[in-house]
Parts: sequence; structure tokens; C-alpha cells
Amino acid sequence: MPNVEPLRQGDPSAVGAYRLIGRLGQGGQGVVYLGQAGDGRPVAVKVLRTRDERLAKEIDAARRVEPFCIAQVLDASLDGVPYIVTEYVQGPSLQQAGRHQGADLQRLAIATATALAAIHQAGIVHRDFKPGNVLLGPDGPRVIDFGIARAMDQARTNTSSIVGTPAYMAPEQLAGEAVGPAADVFAWASVVAFAATGSPPFGDDSLPAVINRILHHEPQLPDLPQPLRGIALECLAKNPADRPTMQDVMLRLLGGKAAATGVPGPRTASRRRRPASGRGKALVATAGAVAIAAIATTAAVAMSPGGPAPTPSALAQPVTTSPEAKDLSTAKPKTKKPSTSRPAEESGTQRPADEPTTQRPTTTRPTATRTTSKPTVKTTPKPAAKPNIRILSVEALGNKHPPSDCNYGATLIKAMVEGPPGIDFTYSWVLDGKVKATSQWATRDGATQLPQYGPITELGTHRVVLRITSPVSVQGSVSFESCDDD
Repeated sequence: MPNVEPLRQGDPSAVGAYRLIGRLGQGGQGVVYLGQAGDGRPVAVKVLRTRDERLAKEIDAARRVEPFCIAQVLDASLDGVPYIVTEYVQGPSLQQAGRHQGADLQRLAIATATALAAIHQAGIVHRDFKPGNVLLGPDGPRVIDFGIARAMDQARTNTSSIVGTPAYMAPEQLAGEAVGPAADVFAWASVVAFAATGSPPFGDDSLPAVINRILHHEPQLPDLPQPLRGIALECLAKNPADRPTMQDVMLRLLGGKAAATGVPGPRTASRRRRPASGRGKALVATAGAVAIAAIATTAAVAMSPGGPAPTPSALAQPVTTSPEAKDLSTAKPKTKKPSTSRPAEESGTQRPADEPTTQRPTTTRPTATRTTSKPTVKTTPKPAAKPNIRILSVEALGNKHPPSDCNYGATLIKAMVEGPPGIDFTYSWVLDGKVKATSQWATRDGATQLPQYGPITELGTHRVVLRITSPVSVQGSVSFESCDDD
């Protein structure tokens, strides 16, 4: 397997029930090994240097994080040698892969924002989000390393125990103040800037210089395209209270407006929280507002009283200015009447008295006016065949309670569609009969996964419908039950 080093002298051959195969990396918290579970499945085993009494609570919170876009926590132990076992993601880190552009950069930004939003939803602050902790797996980017994560109600550090990577740390984290989800928002923008430009927005040279820039200077985002640039600038605000939440960022990336409120988090001295009433419902209600506004504007122009502009062929038609001119295509043809001879006296010519006044009748053929314009025949073009876009699956992702099989915590909806590559389509998410979000996407080569919808946290039975409305009309649905975390 790539990026795996051999075991070194002194490394254990096994930890718990997991056989160790090689080294994946090493950090301040411990060594990460490639391990093998009893069923032969590869796993990542992080052996911690010290035992922390708060580790059990953090592991329990980490297990509540939704399994999409992260390396899921599978097992942990505090007995003997403390360790954490997570899903193994085969692929290079973002630090190793380097710069991203275009659609790849957009997918990376959306996937990592969604992962951090799910982490915050579970009550966790990552605190060390950096390019080395984003793995580019075969099914998309995954966020890893919860070794120094802290539950939100315990996310406080001090100047003597600052943890993290300075180039991606928020000002309050460097200052030793209370650290909340806003610090991850700051780090996310720094990581996206690195992915686009190859350098973090405050540089990565000497530590004093980097810290000074983070605390006092504006970020450098030379090659970051819009709308990512505008979103990143908001996320890199010095004051954590001025940054959007991770869910707001996720909605902005998907084409919707930022929600008025965000994920509930700890109240800190440096962060002012806004009222939380109706917060969960507001998050999904605004997705796709930009796309709807664009469609409405186009329709308004097309339906304006002036109508569409005249075509060049219409402007080229000759114009008759004479008031007596009539439309030849509607004029009735005239027929000359046979002429009758008038008496010679009337014509002023004297005929002899004995000359008979016989007159040969003059017959004139009626002249028909030829109509030069042919009647216009309207032909209706045959409509173009609609692309065959179909919904492959709609699934509800969440932690399940046996034996009732209901979801506890947050639920997200995953959908796969298929169609000819490069076809733009419009779709809506309908939750319990109400349209909650509308957006646009494009088919890829093969099956295409839509950005996941959610989170859905309200208790009860729910039905979510994915409705594709253009250029075809098709829908799929899934039903699930949300229950208490008991």
C-alpha cells in the first residue's frame, strides 16, 4: 500500500486485537499504524503517548459523528496502552497531493465543509484541521485525526499548551483563549486557500512571522476563485464572532444563502452567539435561493410586455409608405367588363346617313391578378429527446439504535443519480411534503453523488423526496425514524 513505512525497532507487533503492518505517520499525540482487524479489514491504529482522563468522553462524542467525509472511529481502549482505531483511507493527503483547480477544488471545499459541520453537530471541535489531516480517498476527501479534538464544553486551552499547526490556527487559538467551532472555520478557509494556491493565506515560513500575520495582517488569496474567495475572507475574520458557521459555509458552497443562525456551540468570552430559535429549520430552508432567483429573473424578462426583440429577418422586410398602398395578398382580382360602342355622335365622328351602324361586339378576356406571395405554412419542430437521467438510490445516513433501527442524532440524505455526462439538471429536496432546498448539479461520467442533504435532527418519522424537475421529471424517496440518543 502507498504511504506506508515498515515497522521500526521498538514498535509493537499488535495492539489489542489488531495486528500492526506498518507506519502511516507520527505526531505530537502518538504514532499512527496501519493495522489489520480480525476479519482482515485494514484499519488505522493511533497509539497515544499519554492517557488523558477526558479521552473516554471525547471518543464517545467522536463516535456520534456521521460517517460521511470522515475516517469513522471504530474502536478505542484506555486500558494498558491507550489507542484509537479508525477507518483506513487509502490515498494521499492533501499536503502530499498539492494544488487543486476547478471542479476538484469545489468538491474538496464542499466535502471538507460538510465533514466539519457534522463534527460540530456531534459536539466536537477538531482543533487541528490542516492539509495533512485531509485524505483524498477513492470515494472522495476524508477528514481524519481526532487525537487532539475536544468536546465543545471542554474546548479551552492556554498559552502553555497550545496544540495544532500554527499556519492554520485561528487568532484566538494562538492567543490561548477559549476555542470553539469558529476556530475550525478559520482553519477550513486556510486549508482551502492552500489547496488552491499551494500556500496557507498567512504563509508558512518562520513561526513568529506567521503568528504575527495571523494576528494583525490580512490574508493573501491570490489564486482563489470566486465565490470561494468571498467565503474564505469571511471565514478568516480576526474576531470569531464575525465568522459564519460551518453549516452556513456548506449552504453557501451549494448555491444557497447563508442561514441566519448556525450550529449550537459553547458560549465563549470571545464569541457572541445569536438567538437560536428556529435554527435547525432555517439551515435548510434557504438552499438554492440563488438558483431560484436566477430562474425567476429569466422568466420575468421573457414575459415582459415588450415581448422578444424583433428578429433580423423581420427588420429586413420592405415597408410601404404610400397611404393608398394595399396588401396584394388580400386584394380581390379585377375583371374587365365587355366594352360597348357608343354612338358616333357621342364620339364626335360623323358617319354617312346610309352607312349602317353595325358594331362588332368587342370582347375582352378578363385579367386575373396573380398573387406573388405564397401562403405561409407553419411547421412545428419535433422536440429534442430528453436526456435519460435517473435516480439510482436515496439513502438515510445516521447512527442506528438496535433493535428499533431508528436514527439518533443527526441524519443526512445521500443520493446517487446517473445520466449522460455533462447534463445540467435542477433538483429539490422535499422533507415531509415541504420543499426545503432547490439547487443545480451536473452529471458526471458514471454514477453521480449529489451533495448530501441535512442534517435532519427533528424526532419522529420522516420522508425525504429527491425531485429532479429539469430537464426531466423524476423522483425517489426514503423514509426513516429519528429517536432520542438513549
